Order: sequence, then structure tokens, then C-alpha cells
Amino acid sequence: MHDGSPQEQHWGIDLHALDQVVSEALRSVGLQRELLGGGLSQTTLRYTGDLPAWGGSVIVRIPPLHGPLEPYSAAGEAALAQWLVQQGIPTPRVIASAAHEPRIGRGYLISEMIDGYVVGDGAPGLDTATKAAMAEAYVNQLVSLHRLADTPRPPEALDWAPTKTAAGVVERWTRSLAETSLVLPDFHTFLTDWLVRRMPSTDAAPTVVHGDYRLGNVMWSDPNTIAAVLDWEEAGAGDPYFDLGWTLMGTVAPEDLMMGVLRRDEFLRQYAEKTGTAIDEERLIWWEVAAGWSRLCMEAKAIALLTSGHYSDVRPLLSSYINRRLSIVLLEKVRAFEGSGQPVATITTVTT
Repeated sequence: MHDGSPQEQHWGIDLHALDQVVSEALRSVGLQRELLGGGLSQTTLRYTGDLPAWGGSVIVRIPPLHGPLEPYSAAGEAALAQWLVQQGIPTPRVIASAAHEPRIGRGYLISEMIDGYVVGDGAPGLDTATKAAMAEAYVNQLVSLHRLADTPRPPEALDWAPTKTAAGVVERWTRSLAETSLVLPDFHTFLTDWLVRRMPSTDAAPTVVHGDYRLGNVMWSDPNTIAAVLDWEEAGAGDPYFDLGWTLMGTVAPEDLMMGVLRRDEFLRQYAEKTGTAIDEERLIWWEVAAGWSRLCMEAKAIALLTSGHYSDVRPLLSSYINRRLSIVLLEKVRAFEGSGQPVATITTVTT
């Protein structure tokens, strides 16, 4: 049971031991393994073979021993996925999971493989009608998730996850980076101090927050139908404005396109109309800055793990604090919050 490669390890995972674990969990032999990715969060593989109950293929996700998005919980993510399916949220069905498997030294989650396609952020190559259909389905799905605020859920579904409250988000990443030897740029310090000073005094009514809601984490059956929402490792209970801020992270002006498919102002209008709740603009801007800052923190933590030899993905080195566009957008959001109408990109600063 292998992919024909002589490689026996992947980021510290004994692949032959994993083959045995998967074979036992699925009660099937002769499965073929294919590595799909090992990104900023989890390693993903596909196993194919005699699996008629699951369409011939399943997906296996394995968290890193040390990763920027800690804490990881394969068992917790499985419990959340099972609960979400029960609530009608399109999520891959869980087949098997374990909090810790000694043979691979960590937990794992096996789920069904979804038949669908992913549209990259920016929706390149799609026509206007297709984008409009996808945008409506995208907003509807987020609203459906946030409506689960009062739905009873078992503790194991989210108790493992860091809270998505304003104070919880700032505390999580401040503590995480304090554990490193990184010398953070002044820009990071400025954003951290600003988030603390301008933190909302209260959070919106808590609900289930995805934590990484974007086009790249949605699979489609067709432009009107979402087949599955993927990658729940950053989920948590908290303020729904986190998901709004994350989705709108790259936008500033009303006409800016959310993920390339819908104007910012139209996205907010639809969300407010469907939820029956007016948008608090000041709260929203704070959460947009918090979302962008969180992304920079994730990448900075990944860089710290790289330098300490605990991590292998070098992609954060290509963005993080050299991401000039995100930096400018975040500063423009701060200016909007503080009441300045002058875009950052048009300002020339002279120092002597």
C-alpha cells in the first residue's frame, strides 16, 4: 500500500505506519496513497482502492507535531464535523479519527472525498453571472453557519478550539508570538497596540465561527450549490464578525470585490438582510484589522518554527511582513476607523 515512492517519511510522519492505520480503520487492503499537500496547517493525503462505501477514495488529514495554528485536535475537528453535518452544514462526513495514534505519533482524521471543484480567491476566468450565483450561495452558507448560535452542541465539538472573541484572538496570538525569539517589526507592534486600545467593549452574540472562510475553502457542485465547506481547524465559538472580517480582509472601498466575486457593500447588504441584523461598521473595521493581523501572526509563527527546525513549509517566508499590499490595506482600515479620509497609498511621508 504505497504510491510507488521510496520515501517513507513526510514531515516526521511514518507513511508505512500510516498505511497500516488507514487500512485497519477502513478494513481494506491494497490501498494506494497519494500526497495532496502539506500546507500551513495539516498534511492531506488521498487513499484509493476497494472502498465502495466511500466511492473508492477517502481523505486523510494529519496535524503537525508543531505548527503555527496550535492547538490542533483531530478528534475535536471530527466531533465538530459530525455535529455540523447533523445541522445541515455541508461538511465532509467523518469515517474515522483518533486524538493520538502511537504508530504515527499524532492524531488523524479520515473523511469522505467530496466530488466538486474549488474556485481560487479572485475567481479568475468566471463570467459575471457565475460570480453572482456563487456570491449568493457563499453568503447564504455563512449566514446558515452563524444561525447555529442557539443550537445545542456537545462540548467536544468546540471546547478544544481557541475562542474567537476579540480578547481571545488578541491574547492567543500575542501569547503565541511571545513564545518565540522573533523580533517583530514596528508595524506589528503598532497594530497590536491599536487592536488593544480600540477593542470592542462587548462581543456580538457568540456563534460557530469558521475562522478561515474564503473561496479557497469552499467546494462547489455548480455555481449555485456548495458541495462542502472545508478546513475547520481554525473554527471556534465567538463573534461572527471574525468571519466577516476575514472574508473582507483585502477590501476597503465599497466597490472593492470580496474574493473577486461581489462588491464589499453588496456582500454586507446581503449578509445584513439575510441575518436581519444591521452591520456595526466600527466593530466590522476592528475585526477586519484583527483578521489581517491574525494572518500576519500565523505566518510569523510559522517562520519562528522554521528557524527552530520544527517546521518545513517555507511559503510564509514569501509573504508575512513583506506583504506590502496587506500592510497598506490594514493601515487604510485603521485610518477609516479613526475617521481619516485620506488613503494610506496616497500619503507621502518625509522623515528628517
